[in-house]
Parts: sequence; C-alpha cells; structure tokens
Amino acid sequence: EVIANNMNEVFMENGVEFSHPFVPYDNDSRLIPRMHEILKAKGITKKEVQKAVEAARAEQLAFKRDVEAEGERAAAYASAHNKKAIVLSGRPYHLDTEINHGIDKMITSYDMVVLSEDSVCHMGKLPRPIRVLDQWAYHSRLYRAADYVCQHDGVELVQLNSFGCGVDAGTP
Repeated sequence: EVIANNMNEVFMENGVEFSHPFVPYDNDSRLIPRMHEILKAKGITKKEVQKAVEAARAEQLAFKRDVEAEGERAAAYASAHNKKAIVLSGRPYHLDTEINHGIDKMITSYDMVVLSEDSVCHMGKLPRPIRVLDQWAYHSRLYRAADYVCQHDGVELVQLNSFGCGVDAGTP
C-alpha cells in the first residue's frame, strides 16, 4: 500500500504497471481461482496456477523444515559445547542490518549461539489454553519459542522491537 500510494510518478516515468490485488494467501481453494482471475489475461491457465501454488507450498514447507533442522543443529552444537544460546526474535524487517545494527554478530562475538524463534518454535510445547490472544503467526511462534527457552538451561530469548503498538505491545 505504501508503494502504491507513493510511487505513481516513478511508475509513470518508467512505464511500470504496478499491480497489488488482494489475494487470499492462507486458503488455496480461494487463492488458485483468484490468481487465475488475475493472470488469465496473460495466458496463464488455472491448471498452471494450481501447479505453481502446489510447487510453492512444497518449497515453503521444505524451507520451513530446513530452518527447523538448522535450529536443531545449532541448539545441539550449543549444548554439546556448553555455550549459551540466544533466541533472537523479531519481525522480518529486523533482518535488515540498518535496523538490527548487527546484534546477531555482537552476540556471536561473545561466543554465544544465535537461534531464531522460527528455528526452535517447533520444539516448544505450549500448553493450551494460554492467557493471551494467540491469533497471529509471529506471536504463536514467539510463545512456543519462549516455552522452548524455559525448558532449556543456558538459553535466553531476546525480542527485537522497533515499536510497540497493536498486538506487539503485549509481547515485549
């Protein structure tokens, strides 16, 4: 929305057609017809859209499993070498070094292992019900990662927060 509302001159100067339709990413039975509706003018068939969505979901799952496996490997390394570990959590924009100021490198310079909340959350066993509204994926991961931290000596959690409004205000 920010790009769409602030880049019109650049788009016009460069002949760019900027498209940002709503797509129901969380529901493939709605996503596939919607993507076909958007792409059919370009000659893309519904079958091609379905095949692309299936391939994307498989890759998304493979990526998630790779992240989890790396988290398990790093956690095992920390444990085997008697090193402290920090679960460094934050929104995706915290990956930007201009925002996180290299905190991951600072932590490793102290001979600690850095883990991300999405690399360990699958190992947390959060008892239900919990006393907070748990409807957002990031917060669900964060709560499960916090449970993992509570179950392991030598592991701490740091949450990067650039601002605390909305649902983020309740988690710091």
